[in-house]
Amino acid sequence: MNRATPYIFLAFIAFLTACKGPSRIARTTLSENLKQQTGFDLVAEKQSGRIDLPPTVIPGDGITEDEAVSLALWNNAQLQADLVTIHISEADVIDAGVVANPLLRYLAPSGAIMASGYINFGLDFLFQRPKRIAAAKTDLTRVSETMLQKAYTLIRDVQSAYADVLLAKEKVNIFSENVQVRREMAELAYSRLRNGDISELEVSTFRADSAAAVDELVKATLDTLIKKNTLNVLLGFSPDTVIHLQTTLFTTDTQRILPANYLVLADSYQPDIRAASIAIDGAGKRLGWERSRILAFTGTLNFQHIAANGGSKWLPNAANPGIQMELPILNHNQGKIARAKADLEQAAFQYTAVRQRVALDAANTLDRYEQNWQSYIVWNSKLLPSLNEAVRLSQSSYTNGDISYLPVLEAMRQLLNGRLRKAEIQAEIKKSVSNLNFFIGNKWNK
Repeated sequence: MNRATPYIFLAFIAFLTACKGPSRIARTTLSENLKQQTGFDLVAEKQSGRIDLPPTVIPGDGITEDEAVSLALWNNAQLQADLVTIHISEADVIDAGVVANPLLRYLAPSGAIMASGYINFGLDFLFQRPKRIAAAKTDLTRVSETMLQKAYTLIRDVQSAYADVLLAKEKVNIFSENVQVRREMAELAYSRLRNGDISELEVSTFRADSAAAVDELVKATLDTLIKKNTLNVLLGFSPDTVIHLQTTLFTTDTQRILPANYLVLADSYQPDIRAASIAIDGAGKRLGWERSRILAFTGTLNFQHIAANGGSKWLPNAANPGIQMELPILNHNQGKIARAKADLEQAAFQYTAVRQRVALDAANTLDRYEQNWQSYIVWNSKLLPSLNEAVRLSQSSYTNGDISYLPVLEAMRQLLNGRLRKAEIQAEIKKSVSNLNFFIGNKWNK
């Protein structure tokens, strides 16, 4: 064999070893997908412990709901930790494309023994490597969809926490007014007691009611602090950070959902469903890879010095290629193949289970939304107008001297309770919209 043969083989192996793995999927790709479906994006590069301000956020005039979501997507520590999983999967893709280094064994000349050696290099990667890379790439795509789902989860949680904070603040305002109303009712009852109109037992009832109103205000104030702490942490801030929220106006055109195509949207956009579908493809590719591993063979290049050909006794001048192959008689990778088949079967069932779960959750969320919406219609168009009218009529009767002030205060107390109920319903509707967006994997009203 030609003297340059071993060097040609070495150069060929070095070329294969130096082949680059598949290009990495950039973090911006996930950000672009998220922005296309929701209008929000991710920070391109994140440093642990640093707070980044998205360009769309202007904190001076108070944080809107959308600004709160943007802040969370850029700064929430748990999401940033989860996103690193993408880079881990990218590393797995690179590792799948790596070709094993050749093994060199060299014997130096000594006495009558001439220089000789072997170079062993695996050849099974020629048909295993593409399948291995394909399986790793599919898994990377699945992980990307899972990360997209985590971003959706954070969006839903922030929107729900934002609605909770606004509701808690509204409760404080209503309970403050309620404390004043019940205090006046207790004072009026005490005045009537002095005049002999009511008994001490009735006065005690009014006093207890007034004290209960103060207790409700105290609990509502503490609940507001707790809700703010929760929202702050979701945004990536410390719990005691002082932030100001803009009050979100409740408008029917932005909250009304038409349920016609929500299941179609879920099948098309829900990241969990897409991830489950990709998992089937990945399991199939892994099955093909395991089947390709039945055959394992190694190329061998023997080189030695032949004294008759002259040259330095330290350098080989003859080479003989060969092959070393494992015969698949007893072990033909049956265990790994059976495992891959089971993984494929499980992935198929898991896909069906995910679709059923998403459909159930979306349907239940839509039903709860419809229930809250009907309650909102009743309170907004019938009950609250009636309560407002009751306050107006009682105040008019009191002005005319027909009744005492106690019925006026009672009507005002009922109106405050009605306002509280309406605020709770509106918060539930907003949270239902966020939940439905989460389950369908898109913004229904974008």
